[in-house]
Amino acid sequence: MWGDSYQHTMIAQLIVDNGGLFQSWKPYAELETFTYHFGFHSTVAVFHWIGGYETPKATLLVGQLMNIFSVLSLYPLVIWSGGNRWSGVVAAMVAGLLSPMPIQYINWGRYTQLTGQVILPVAVVISGIFLQARHLKLSIAIVSSIVIAGLAFTHYRILIFYVIFTGVWIVLNVRKDNGLHQIKRLLIIGFGAASLVLWFLHTFSGYITQNFIQKLTTAPEKVSEFTRQYNTIGDISVFMHPAVWLCSAIAVVIVLWRRQRGSLLVLTWWYLLLVATNPEWLSLPGTGIISNFALFIASYIPVSLLTGNAFGVILERWSKRLYISMLMVILITVVSLVAVPQRMKDVQIARHALVTRPDLHAMAWIRENTPIDAQFLVNSFFAYGGSSVVGSDGGWWIPLLTKRGNTVPPLNYSAEQGPFTNYREWINNLTFQVHSKGINHPETLDMLRQRHIRYVYIGQQQGSVNYSGLGRLNPYDILNSNDFRLLYHRDRVWIFELVK
Repeated sequence: MWGDSYQHTMIAQLIVDNGGLFQSWKPYAELETFTYHFGFHSTVAVFHWIGGYETPKATLLVGQLMNIFSVLSLYPLVIWSGGNRWSGVVAAMVAGLLSPMPIQYINWGRYTQLTGQVILPVAVVISGIFLQARHLKLSIAIVSSIVIAGLAFTHYRILIFYVIFTGVWIVLNVRKDNGLHQIKRLLIIGFGAASLVLWFLHTFSGYITQNFIQKLTTAPEKVSEFTRQYNTIGDISVFMHPAVWLCSAIAVVIVLWRRQRGSLLVLTWWYLLLVATNPEWLSLPGTGIISNFALFIASYIPVSLLTGNAFGVILERWSKRLYISMLMVILITVVSLVAVPQRMKDVQIARHALVTRPDLHAMAWIRENTPIDAQFLVNSFFAYGGSSVVGSDGGWWIPLLTKRGNTVPPLNYSAEQGPFTNYREWINNLTFQVHSKGINHPETLDMLRQRHIRYVYIGQQQGSVNYSGLGRLNPYDILNSNDFRLLYHRDRVWIFELVK
């Protein structure tokens, strides 16, 4: 079970427990509001209700299904944008077999953005069909509005992707004689989607919206150093193999030479997204609304579309002869067989998984041998420029797997209201104390006792998931202390009790 999967699973579990949306995060966390997008999580809840899977397993299964659908959903978009069947095959092959994205989303549990990228091509195609239809079709308008609203509830950044794509489509496709007609239709589906979103307006009243407005109004020269560093593009070979980038560059030359309208649309769309992600290039505010990381892990979409459209035309021309068509099928099969092992290497379970089998054994022990109000100190570290703490081994999952408390809430604690003012700072102070002075320092021990934290949990991963710095809990330091006694040790999992 991975990092982001923790909060996604908790939200899905709360939807299951409450039979729908909720406000209080109890009994899993001391948070009193819920203002996060919930499209993926509601899908997990439905999967749980229909399939009977436990929510953690349902989260992983739905996440992997979204990984598959994110590739398959490119096929209709390629066809709609002017490609052919070979274009669709090439696009799917690039995204699914030649690109480390989106399969690497498995490592992070970044399922909300992934789900948004499943919906995005569907929203674009359905909206395009409605805008291009000769006669107004109410059924298509309703479906389009529902899909757009679903995209808004799933991930706001991907909604921005859609808005920019639609804007580019309108500019490139609207003629003088039907421009007003197209805009009216766009307003119809926009109004329909907005009406659906208003039913859940409170989910857009929290930190995400406030943060969006704050970034949108921050001048480039006032952007924090952390935001600047976080928003750097970095090494693009991490997101796509250099050979695939080269193929996409060749594809750009081909589509520009052939003036393929659909590919020009995709190219213009991605260029504007790049500018929107880096508005400081034009001395405009808005840096950080879309991070370069979020943009480039989605780069498989335009690369697949452009490569598919460019080479699909060539393949279609060659495939008119049966033997050449068969050779291309064999070539694609060979490439697939070679690429599959590499894509499997991209899935690094041992490196990114927080909860392992030994942790699950320990969770069973906790349920059977500790009181329901038990509180555990767990491994954690500061992330996002030091603004929040996150867990770094299986101890982070204790509330979900045992219904006991721990010292690291889900990451949303930085965006939701806690049980008292300055709750985020209160949470962060303990991690800072442990990292700076150690667990055996008298001040740390006093803080643990004041907060009624009676137990310490060190997971199988020993606090090393996504973190290699100082401050990790050392079982041998605790073992040699007179303030703790050992309760459980199996494999690399340790549980200690603080002596009163």
